[in-house]
Amino acid sequence: MTIASPSNQAPDQVRWLQVWGLASVQGAMTLTWIAYAIYLPQFIEQVFGYPTSQAQQFAALILVIENVIAVIVEPLFGGLSDRWQRWYSTRMPFIIAAAIASTALFVGLPCVVIFGGANEITRILLLSLAILWAIVMATFRSPVMCLLGIFAGATKLPQAGSVLTLVGGFVASIRPLGTKFILSLGAPATFTIASIVLLASAAGLRSAMIYIPKNLNPELEKLEKNEPLPIRDCLSNLAIVLFVGAAIGLGIRLLMGDVLPRTIKADITGFTGLPFEILMGAAFIAQGLVALLTAKISKLIDNKRLMIISFGCIAAGLGLLSAGYGAIASIIIILFMLTCLSAVNNGMIAFALTMVPKSLSGLTVGMFFGGLSGAIAVFGYLVPKPAEMISTPNVILLTAIVFLAAGVGIALGERITGKFVAE
Repeated sequence: MTIASPSNQAPDQVRWLQVWGLASVQGAMTLTWIAYAIYLPQFIEQVFGYPTSQAQQFAALILVIENVIAVIVEPLFGGLSDRWQRWYSTRMPFIIAAAIASTALFVGLPCVVIFGGANEITRILLLSLAILWAIVMATFRSPVMCLLGIFAGATKLPQAGSVLTLVGGFVASIRPLGTKFILSLGAPATFTIASIVLLASAAGLRSAMIYIPKNLNPELEKLEKNEPLPIRDCLSNLAIVLFVGAAIGLGIRLLMGDVLPRTIKADITGFTGLPFEILMGAAFIAQGLVALLTAKISKLIDNKRLMIISFGCIAAGLGLLSAGYGAIASIIIILFMLTCLSAVNNGMIAFALTMVPKSLSGLTVGMFFGGLSGAIAVFGYLVPKPAEMISTPNVILLTAIVFLAAGVGIALGERITGKFVAE
């Protein structure tokens, strides 16, 4: 099967204005999730009257449920956005409507807590709003992220993806570095600011899309509006995308959520004298910055091959990390693994887009993020307290296995499609 290129523009062309607009939306979405994750335990503590530890456990359970829901919602609405694109030659009305709805629900969360009080109605309303907001957020992540396919040629997708990795790394660093500041702002101010940022970024992307021709994809023009999309022909490809998304999601969760924090606390905080939060924030920023370096490497090596090599290098780095060579060696190994992880982050959406025809770009990106969310949800349910339930050597081994599995999945996808770069 011949897979269509993600766009019909020249292979060396990247629409940087639109890519930065897309990155701003991604960063804004991440910011809202950070604010939500920080304040949700407080909301539960106030409304349900739970002690802090129980409120945190309940909040973690809600996040698991929301990730499970995303497994269904991401592919579903990614596929619906494909149909919208086919009918109206644009996804933006779909995206803007979801952005407006999500911000309205998001601002409603602190309002319910402040004005509702601790009663049964407020508890039901808080949980309902939280779940509904997560659903709406999941409805437009795939339609937004698949736009990368029309902002860059097939061979330039990883370079365009490096902007998303760069912005994502800096925004993710807010969690360890800025939690105290966010809490000092208070929930109303934090949620309002995050909502304004999300709406502004969506409006900016919409403005940037004015310069994009609507009919970029001849493949869609060949399909009648009532003709079925070629989903059946791509089931094996979509299954591979789902598997790789799950493996990458779990691998990143283990690496950035367990392996790095444990290593930093055990070896690096004492050596450097810096607080854990500063070092963890620096790790996220470093991962974003080296994305620019790995983007240049992607010019020389095919994206899927680079991702497979990066998975192998991360596994090798984890093996070296488990040997315990000391603080300096740990810092070098962590920087090496973060560089490899940046290459993976740069190329993961490109991988999903080049696995199927352009007419299924929303669905395939939805399958990728659905797999990612599902793996995190299953792990969160089975291992609610990783620090207590899995030893450091075992979590390192598990992380290495998961990343190697992702590499095997991409290699298998290459055999199915018959080529590394779709043309």
